Amino acid sequence: MKQEFLTIRTKETAVRVQGSDIAAVRVKDITKKGVRVYQDGTIGIAGSVGDTPDAVLLENAQQNLSAGIAYPYPLTENLKDHRCYNPKPMSSQEVVEQAEQVLRVLREEYSDFTFSESISCQEGTFQMRSSAGLDLEYKDSYFAVNLILKEKATANLFDGALFCIARNFDADKFWSFNRAFLEAYRNKVELPKEEVMPVFMWQTDTLLHFLGRSLHGERFARGSSLLSGRLGEQLFSEKVTIELNRDPQTTGRPFFDTEGVVLPNDRLAVVEKGKLIKVLTDKRTADAYGLEHTGAALGDYDDLPSIDGPLGSSLSFRTDSANMKEALQGRPAILSIIASGGEFTADGSFATPVQIAFLFDGERIIGKLPEFAIRSNLFKMLGEDYIGTFDNTNFYFGDIATQLQGYYMTIVR
Repeated sequence: MKQEFLTIRTKETAVRVQGSDIAAVRVKDITKKGVRVYQDGTIGIAGSVGDTPDAVLLENAQQNLSAGIAYPYPLTENLKDHRCYNPKPMSSQEVVEQAEQVLRVLREEYSDFTFSESISCQEGTFQMRSSAGLDLEYKDSYFAVNLILKEKATANLFDGALFCIARNFDADKFWSFNRAFLEAYRNKVELPKEEVMPVFMWQTDTLLHFLGRSLHGERFARGSSLLSGRLGEQLFSEKVTIELNRDPQTTGRPFFDTEGVVLPNDRLAVVEKGKLIKVLTDKRTADAYGLEHTGAALGDYDDLPSIDGPLGSSLSFRTDSANMKEALQGRPAILSIIASGGEFTADGSFATPVQIAFLFDGERIIGKLPEFAIRSNLFKMLGEDYIGTFDNTNFYFGDIATQLQGYYMTIVR
């Protein structure tokens, strides 16, 4: 009988902010443990919150073999890889001190706004080991500023946000960018009259979520995906490469999936130069449908590994362009900061309201735009209307890599 042990430990110091002041400080340290046992093609799973002895979980997992859950797939074996991406995380005291410094500047220099939400530091250790020689460990820590801002002169619930995620917070860079950012909030500008405009998004979660569902191996094989039957086809611009990305440098997440699979160089292209070349599979889906195994298993510490989860969170676009100002060729553009409430329909059509956006010239934020909406289609956004995916070197949102992605989109007033 083979055995796998999963341990997740998360430590967090969270400073709750209300009215631009510290309202509370919460410190938590949580350990979650899971055990899987494999025997005669079946799997038994047990888990707990807290530092439960392995022997207790092992006994519970062995008892759960009686449920007869099939798992006849080869385990990942004889692989050791330990990585630490931030050996000097902030202490709780340092987090509170940094939060006080940030809030002091905001109160003194930007008293026409109020700020709320949180400033925090999170540490995580993710371990996966087995009786078959698997020994994986990922450690990381990052400091996060996540502040909602409200202009005192408006009746809105919120008017914008300040955000930063950094392993090594650079206060000078933070203020160099955010002073200009907050001045842009104060400078209200009109939306240009063009029907179609270049729009740059720094959050592509909605797009990646839809792509994750479309690249889901089982949906693809059963014909219920928008991309079903199109393996090998040129779907998007030749500039577009979409990867299964497990590089912690850019994702801040473990470099292995929940079946212990580590990708070569932590990445695997599923769309390359616009062509669909692979879909997302775990071991079960690859075996059941004769698809290539791509190491996309998800699941919690006490779950059966599967691809029934947020696959989009594992995807990213490969940077393909370098100069936004040059790409715009003098045209004004929109930088979307918050665009929530939108969605893709089954045929790939897309529309969303844009709550917070700025007029943008490719280098500088000029002023805050009124609310509006945008619409397009997946194949236009990543095809004829695709501008490019750029490394974010213009705006300091932290030192965990971020990107900006641009497309020409229809503006709805």
